Formats: sequence, C-alpha cells, structure tokens
Amino acid sequence: MKRLLGIFFFIIGYSQAFAQEAAPINDVSNGGVAFNSQNEFYIFGDTAVIGNNILSEDDKDAFNNLQVNNDDTKMRYVDIDSDKETFSSSQATLTLPSDLKKIAYAGLYWSATYAYEKGTRKEQKGNYDYRGSGERSTLINQIKFKLPNQEYQDITGQVIYDGSTNPTHAINSPYVCFADVTKLLKEAENKSGDYVVANVKATEGYLSGGSAAGWMLYVIYQSPTDNPKYISTYHGFALINKEEPLDLKFENFKSVEIGNVKTTVVLSALEGDSALEGDNFEIIKQKDGSYQALSNGARFQQNFFNSSITNNSIKNRNRLPNSENTLGFDIAKLDIPNYNNAIISNNTSETTLRFKTQSDRFYLYFTAFETEIAQTFFDDIVQDNNPNASQTASVSPEIVRSQPESDPSYNTKQKRKPYRYTQKGLNSKAFNYLKNKKSTTIAGVEGGYYVVTGVFAESLRAAKWTSNLIKEGYKANTFINPKNRWNYVYLLRSDTPDEAFKLAEKLKVNYKYRDAWVLKANLD
Repeated sequence: MKRLLGIFFFIIGYSQAFAQEAAPINDVSNGGVAFNSQNEFYIFGDTAVIGNNILSEDDKDAFNNLQVNNDDTKMRYVDIDSDKETFSSSQATLTLPSDLKKIAYAGLYWSATYAYEKGTRKEQKGNYDYRGSGERSTLINQIKFKLPNQEYQDITGQVIYDGSTNPTHAINSPYVCFADVTKLLKEAENKSGDYVVANVKATEGYLSGGSAAGWMLYVIYQSPTDNPKYISTYHGFALINKEEPLDLKFENFKSVEIGNVKTTVVLSALEGDSALEGDNFEIIKQKDGSYQALSNGARFQQNFFNSSITNNSIKNRNRLPNSENTLGFDIAKLDIPNYNNAIISNNTSETTLRFKTQSDRFYLYFTAFETEIAQTFFDDIVQDNNPNASQTASVSPEIVRSQPESDPSYNTKQKRKPYRYTQKGLNSKAFNYLKNKKSTTIAGVEGGYYVVTGVFAESLRAAKWTSNLIKEGYKANTFINPKNRWNYVYLLRSDTPDEAFKLAEKLKVNYKYRDAWVLKANLD
C-alpha cells in the first residue's frame, strides 16, 4: 500500500521566514487524499532522505529474506533501544556535506497499517481468516524523535490521512502523519549523525493485506552547486492498483539551456512487497510523449516498489536494523537516466510521473521532483521575489513559492521584513564550534581561517564578485579547490579563529554579505 505524504515548506526569504498554508486536502474516489503540489524551492543546494521500517520479524536483527511477502510474516515492533518509554524504535544515519550552508527544510513522516494492536490468522479451506485484538489508539500522531547526540523529544504531528474512518480502507486502516522539524535541525549542533524515531503505532502479528510501517526524514539544504535547482513535492494518499494508476505533473521550472539535464526523484510508499511483481514507475519522454519505465540496480521495471530503502542502485544499509527487506515500506532516491536528454530536454518546463501496477497494489504517500534549472530562469525568480537581491553569490538565498492547485493567488507577493542580523560573540556556540571543528583539507592552500564571501563554480562569476568587493574597498583574494574546481573568494586569512570570526560577524550585518562564513583549512 502506498501513501503520498504532504510536505509543508517554510518560505525562507533572505534570512527571514514566512510560512504559508498548504492547499486544502480533498477526498478522492478511492477514499484517499487528492494530490496537490505544495511549495516549490528554487535553491542552490540539494536534498537528503533517510528512514527505516518499524515492523519486522525480529525486534533488533536485520531481515534479509527477499522471497517473503509482508503478508506472510508475523510482525513485531522493531525496538533498538533499551528505553522503557518506547515500544518501537529504529535508526537511520543522515550524512550532510562539509560545505553545508544551512538547513532550508526538514519534514518528518511516519506511516503504518494499523487496524488493531495485534492480529492473528487461521487457514480455513485454503483461505485465511484474520482476527484482531486490542483497541486501536487514537494518538497515531504522537511519537518520539531523537537527533544526533540528543535525548528523545516528544513530537505531535498532523494526521494527513487516517484510513480507519473510511470503509474503503478500514480493513487495514493505513495512516500517514507529518511534522515540520526544520527548527530542530537548524538548531542542532550536530546535524549529521544518527536519527531515531520511536513509538510509531502499527498492527503486530498478521493483518489482511499485510502489516507495514516506517518513517522518513526529507531534508533540503543549501550548499554550493554548479547550477540552481528546482525542488517540488506532492502529497496526498492514493491506492495504486490495476484500476487506479496515478499521474503527477510537475511544472514551474525551466531546465538548463545547454548540457546534460540532471534530474532526481524521491519516492516513499507503503505495502510494496519484495517478492510480488507488476508495479511500475514511469516518466514521460519529452521528445515523443511516450512513457519510460524506470529502473536501476536495486529496483526493477516490473517490481519497482520492492520493500527496500535505496539511493540510486545502492541499498541504504546505514540503518539499525539494516534490513534488506523492509517488509512493505519503501524509500527511493534515484537519478533519472537522462541519456542525451532523451527524457527531459533542455529548456523543458514540465514533466509527468506515472505510477501503476498490474498485480501488487500499493499506497503512495510522498514524491519529490528535483532538477537543475537555467541560471537565467533562477535569476528571474530571484528578481521577481526581491528586486534588490544580489545575484553574484553562487549560494543565493532560496526562493519558495506556494503552489496550491485550488488557489490562483499563490504568486501573491508578501511584504518582507527588513533584514537584520544580530552578531554573535566569542562566547557563542557558533564560535566554539568553529574552534573545535575538524578543518577542511585543501591541497595547495596555506593553513588558517578564511573569511569566505562566495563560492563559485564559474571563474567568471568569481572574478566579477571579487571586482565588486575591491570596488567596495575590501582586499579580496581567490583560491581554487583542486578537488572540485570551485573558486573561493575571501577577504581575510588569519592564524587565529577570533579575528576571522569577528570579521565574518561584522560583514553579515550588511545584507550584501549575509552569506559570509569562516573556512577552517589545513590545520589538523
């Protein structure tokens, strides 16, 4: 079963946050929730997704039998910790890049089939008779969430869909919940590391159609990239079966004008069995309008949703437990194989994803579409949202636009608050982190603390930014990181962190230099 979980995004406009409400959620014919586009990011950066299942055959050991369906597995809660306050818990590791600028968004989702607490089955004349016991809790939206090197925090999320209230889905009662945890990740000292989700509720034992459960953390972050990106998510809840395929259309972007168009999708679903074939994920080919079935080394054209957690062709085993068969819970991040731009062409402004099955039904609950966009298109978006925005820094502030299908006024501009920055002192956590963090190794660069005002993939843009700084009276210099060929423009190299930190804080008071930061290089 699969459900598409809605992602609600923050509008982060040049260091000021403006939240917008999502589009209304409407029931659809199969008893689910109609899919609507939520907010759209235009950003220099990337995404990361992690998660894990919360039901398995054993409470701690990995389950690696790929020939068994979740229908035939006696489920029990995964519970990796020894905390008496948790009855279910599983872990996954988030790894963010060393050049991370900031967290732009983090959404946490949990989903399960939950008709009753425990179920049994008995075979009668070749058929199974399912019985349940234990009253279903109404608190499906309350869980515990642990960030790296922290204690559990209580999270109360929003119920996106609860199948127990609909006769169509009452037999296995799937649900999806969501919580915006952006603030928690932004404030965390350690953003990379082990995340644990606990007390996700589901049916143990046996359940008609199979019991399944899991959680997912989807993160959008800002970092230097060659091209800006368009990132859009859909949310809802849909049963995908032979009669109910699903098409999701993404637009409001413009792919790069020349060169390879790099595109990625992220999907999560419930009830995709490892051994049952027939489910497909397809994308429209721009050149002829036909649909191309997608696959890779971990997912196949006729069994795309196969109870696994994957990043392209690699199964993500950086989890606890690290089961190969996640028993009805799927997370997939995959690059579109866009050879010779046959699927998404240059200057393309829309595409469609299609989900269907010939046998194995599933619920889709989350889809994200990510593609590189033309620099000129990104510049136009920036200017439309803030005419005074600087366009020289390669890591520009992200733009987020609300895109509810039922609200034609989503482009309405909002009055922005004046930019203000409060300087942090030498007693701050930020300064202590700078002193204690591991330095970056960059070949051919003198060791020290560099006050960086911009990182550029293109040398011409770096030269233009350096020229502007010199005109402003600064002594700007540049070095190239031979590892990625990026150009770092800096105003100071210091032997001490104090001097560099003070200058960076002073610069950030000025809106034009709000992205100034200190690079600690070659000091370990």
